[in-house]
Amino acid sequence: MGMHGIEKVTDRIAQDAQAEIEAQLSQAQERADQILAEYETQAREAVERILAHGQREVDAHRAQLHSMARLEARKRVLAAKQDVIEAAFEKALARLCALPREKMVPLLARLAAVYAETGEEEVILPPASRRAYGQDVVDQANQLIGEGHLTLGPAEEGIAGGLLLRRGRVDINCTFSMLLQRRRESLSAQVAEILFPRGEQV
Repeated sequence: MGMHGIEKVTDRIAQDAQAEIEAQLSQAQERADQILAEYETQAREAVERILAHGQREVDAHRAQLHSMARLEARKRVLAAKQDVIEAAFEKALARLCALPREKMVPLLARLAAVYAETGEEEVILPPASRRAYGQDVVDQANQLIGEGHLTLGPAEEGIAGGLLLRRGRVDINCTFSMLLQRRRESLSAQVAEILFPRGEQV
């Protein structure tokens, strides 16, 4: 084979090698592009997941704050309502304690007659009430009982309004504050309905 033939062979080998190299490089580039695209897709999906998760956290946090704000508002409104209801009961107690004699005596007599267990208890009143109409209360209460033997007991400073029925060491508390307290649960709903109609939103 002459020199010219050898050059042809080497040129052909070189061309084949170059073609193979270019093919390999092309495949490598395609694979690299594919890998890069896959990673970009994964990265984008990861970012979207993070953002979505973050948005969910933001939405959840916003909802939590809204719920907490509504709860706090309800608490404050409820506290305000309780204050108003408390003031209403205090006003009712003050009105009871300020009843004139012609209304106070029959009221106390009825209390004594209704709550007396044996009809032989002592009627305990505040000092001013005892002095002003204590015996009248006892007399009217005994009349209401029919065969009552209630007696007027000693005055007691701690009674703001109403009376105690005492038998030995046992006291039946018929003070106005205790009577209001006993009825407070049922009366609270009625007072709240008057002060805060149903249409009023918290």
